[in-house]
Amino acid sequence: MNRTTPPPPPTVLLRGGEVHSPADPFATAMVVERGHVAWVGSEGAADAFADGVDEVVHLEGALVTPAFVDAHVHATGTGLALTGLDLSGATSLEEALDRVAAHARTRAGDRVLLGHGWDAARWPGGR
Repeated sequence: MNRTTPPPPPTVLLRGGEVHSPADPFATAMVVERGHVAWVGSEGAADAFADGVDEVVHLEGALVTPAFVDAHVHATGTGLALTGLDLSGATSLEEALDRVAAHARTRAGDRVLLGHGWDAARWPGGR
């Protein structure tokens, strides 16, 4: 088996945006080298990098959040939604209460019932 090493990622200058970084709260540009943030700074300073990069991306005001990772889930909430009572189709308070009562009958041993998805503002009376 002949394996080849993949080429390194290109060095990229991102410029003309809003770069959210505690290193420079007014940054509008950044350089990514070998897949890592190598520099963050102003548009004027970005000119010094322009000739030494493989690619320049013009952000046109877009927001960039380097190293911001939100890798979490609300697994408990998802599980509760799957086992709870979906009230999103209820068109009135009376219908919602009827659905809650029917759900309670199927879960006689449960001390707590969870309902989700209703929008009381759409119900008659705007409750």
